[in-house]
Amino acid sequence: MQAISDPLASTYHKTKMFLFLLCLANSLACITGWLLIIVVTIKVLVGPTRFQEIRNWLYANLVEFVMKDRLKGALNSTKADLFSSMASLKSFDNELSKKNALVILEIGVGTGTNLGYYPAGSRLHCVDPNQAFEVYFRRECLQKAAHLDPDIRFVAERGESMPSVADSSVDVVVTTKVLCSVTHLDQMFREIRRVLVPGGKFYFLEHVAHPSGTWRRCVQNALSNSGIWPAVFDGCMINLEFRELLSCSGFSSVDYHSVLVMGKGVVPVSTPLQGLGIVNPFAFGVATK
Repeated sequence: MQAISDPLASTYHKTKMFLFLLCLANSLACITGWLLIIVVTIKVLVGPTRFQEIRNWLYANLVEFVMKDRLKGALNSTKADLFSSMASLKSFDNELSKKNALVILEIGVGTGTNLGYYPAGSRLHCVDPNQAFEVYFRRECLQKAAHLDPDIRFVAERGESMPSVADSSVDVVVTTKVLCSVTHLDQMFREIRRVLVPGGKFYFLEHVAHPSGTWRRCVQNALSNSGIWPAVFDGCMINLEFRELLSCSGFSSVDYHSVLVMGKGVVPVSTPLQGLGIVNPFAFGVATK
């Protein structure tokens, strides 16, 4: 009986999974169709420029009032450990070096959730393609940037092209939950190397794709490739993979680690994940120019 029941159970579970994926694909197709109709209608009515302004404003408010604190607590300890090594870095700027401060560039700064982790007296330059974030960023600066140089710049431009930042002019570049929305990662990594001083550091903390062949990766691929997730979350691709590209981008060394976010903390990637968990795992580390 055991030999008969095991194949039946296996077939049942495979059929169940197939039907689940079929229903998911059908639902995604319906949602995509309706979203496309709504988006095209609004874009025609208001024009492409105004449409992009509305989209930027909506996403900035979504981040500030809904998403801002969602992963903040879970990743606090990881961020603290990652950024703690900045305290041992020496700036190329002699005056800042005397104060153990740095020249820092944050790409995709958003609402400014990393301000509290930077060394006191540091000079901060921020870029973000969404100008609508600036009002919330400035508000965050009033609360958490008193320890930094007061001349904090916010420039609306993309990480793939940063004309506001000179060659070899920053000690540290930071991105957190940004690379998923970058269309040309190779170009952005070249820009990061361009603006870093020799020996400068690129700190990153990003959500990445589950391993290929897993059902969670299938869901990530479906949501990303259908355009549904990017449409809602400002171009975010939750099936992001960048480790190999970063390693081949000309940095002298890349220190790369990954964890899973579970509940209010992080656990090793070998831990069995509970729930859907599609915005997982998270990769973090430091690349040195």
